[in-house]
Amino acid sequence: SQRAQIMVTHNWGNSFNDLLAAVVSDALRECSFRMVAQLLEDDCFFLSEILGKSSRLDDTYWICAFAVNQHSSICHSNPYDRDPCTHELHPVCTCSCVNILDPDGCSTSSEINKFDDMMYHLATTGTCRQVIAVDKSLELFHRAWCVAEIAEAKRLDMTQSLQLLSKATMQQRARTLENLDVRSMEASSEKDKELILGKIEDVEEFNAELQALIFDPKSGLVASWNAMDSLQQVGEVGRLIRWGLADAGTGKVWKAWEAH
Repeated sequence: SQRAQIMVTHNWGNSFNDLLAAVVSDALRECSFRMVAQLLEDDCFFLSEILGKSSRLDDTYWICAFAVNQHSSICHSNPYDRDPCTHELHPVCTCSCVNILDPDGCSTSSEINKFDDMMYHLATTGTCRQVIAVDKSLELFHRAWCVAEIAEAKRLDMTQSLQLLSKATMQQRARTLENLDVRSMEASSEKDKELILGKIEDVEEFNAELQALIFDPKSGLVASWNAMDSLQQVGEVGRLIRWGLADAGTGKVWKAWEAH
């Protein structure tokens, strides 16, 4: 098996189509995923062909939803997850799995409590980088686990990049990120939040560093994304030609490009 080259940070509230679009866009060296999201809905096989022609099908991404066995820790309980229509709690799993109890976050059997170890391993034994797959509403930056992963990747000097739906997404919602405070962020359980906060020695300093990580005009994630987006706009004609050749006269790319 091939080791992961890219770690993906994403929030579980994001749609799977948008998560996959962010991954495919990163593989194709696009910095926003609106067009790929549209193509995923129209013709997945066509996108697979483009990835193949671009020699990107062997790229390996680490995504917690596939790599971490969370089922073994949560399958027999559901204290909060409700059906959005009926507002009733979803029924719990009836499998024969014996749940792993991990009240203090130190269980050797649990895979959920090993993100720091996993990220250290990826960062120090290869050239793994981090892709931050941001949802349409920027909710990712209000999720405690996601912010913890972003901060840890920064500490480990991993190369980081954003995948946004479009430039308008950040322009319209950037103000929602101006007063981020890790203490007010959400997690699936209060225990998870306590575990994350317990690792932070100085919360005020962490919040200030988080703001700099996102908004620093020279080295912040948003500035880096804007620079990438500007370079792609300069090469817009070249991108049109590249996608047009892949389109081969079907019109699929042009339709998605107009929406893009």
